[in-house]
Amino acid sequence: MTDQPLIDVPIDFESEFPGASRSATQVAANLVRTATELLAEIERPPRRAASLSVSGFQVLAIIDGAGEPLSPQTIAEHLLLTSASMTSLLDTLQRRGLIERHPHPGDRRKILIHLTDEARRTVDQQLPAVHAAITEAMADLSESEREHLLHSLTKIRAGLTRVSTRPVPTPRARRQRR
Repeated sequence: MTDQPLIDVPIDFESEFPGASRSATQVAANLVRTATELLAEIERPPRRAASLSVSGFQVLAIIDGAGEPLSPQTIAEHLLLTSASMTSLLDTLQRRGLIERHPHPGDRRKILIHLTDEARRTVDQQLPAVHAAITEAMADLSESEREHLLHSLTKIRAGLTRVSTRPVPTPRARRQRR
């Protein structure tokens, strides 16, 4: 990954898109780019060592971190996945011999996801590499900058929650084309 300049938004953006915010668009574009690059770095160690996607590795890490088998619903909630996506992901992990599905002891309508020994070894080997990548990516931020960023991200997520509860806005035509 190379140092890339910020994604810039043209100075006349707001006249081209009435009602839009140049700075908000610039923040969103750069946040998405940064998140994409960070996910790529987090995904690199488990993908290279075990051919696991970031979601697949996260499933293993979530169960490992819980210290006990978990329901597919609980795992899906942690990953913000739909039940169909979760089922597909669990099918893949089971085919690879990394998880096993067992009936829930207290509710026979449910199942619990168990890690295999191979999955535990994979998590034990790869989590340090993932954490090292995250630590290195955040190394240029002071603790107070990290706290400020977390506060800002919390505000953005609150805004996204508000937006998601409203109908999709009616598109408005550009005032002028470039």
